[in-house]
Amino acid sequence: MTKRICSPVIVIMLFLFNNTFAQYEKVNLDDRWKFHFGHAGNPEKDFNYGIANVFAKSGAAAKTAIDPKFNDSSWRTLNLPHDWAVELPFTKSSNFDVIQHGFKPVGGLFPETSIGWYRKQFTVNKADSAKRLVLEFDGIFRDANIWVNGFFVGNNK
Repeated sequence: MTKRICSPVIVIMLFLFNNTFAQYEKVNLDDRWKFHFGHAGNPEKDFNYGIANVFAKSGAAAKTAIDPKFNDSSWRTLNLPHDWAVELPFTKSSNFDVIQHGFKPVGGLFPETSIGWYRKQFTVNKADSAKRLVLEFDGIFRDANIWVNGFFVGNNK
């Protein structure tokens, strides 16, 4: 009698489990990102971001690194997770800003190594264009702005 009760329950649970998760597809996008340092004090060295991001909210991101057509071929290719501060050399200083960053050249005194740009190109199949798509980032640190196809989609403090 126990087998008769459990079997239908197991079959129903497997059916529900399979139907619940069958509609979700998880795609790992950790490979082949492009990375380049920006510049916290000079918008021209920051891919014109400080100058043009005012217009980017309407989708006009031309000549910035948020433009989908931006040429990032000279940028470093890497896989995530990545932390550029870990790769930087140690800096000997008594300045609190350097000390609080583990003696790494990050922060107000080092505008050339305090902004990092990450770019990823991927294609969504036309058959998937009507589906709900979710981008999930596991390890964004600090004040990150996220852009997709030149449109601002969010910020992570």
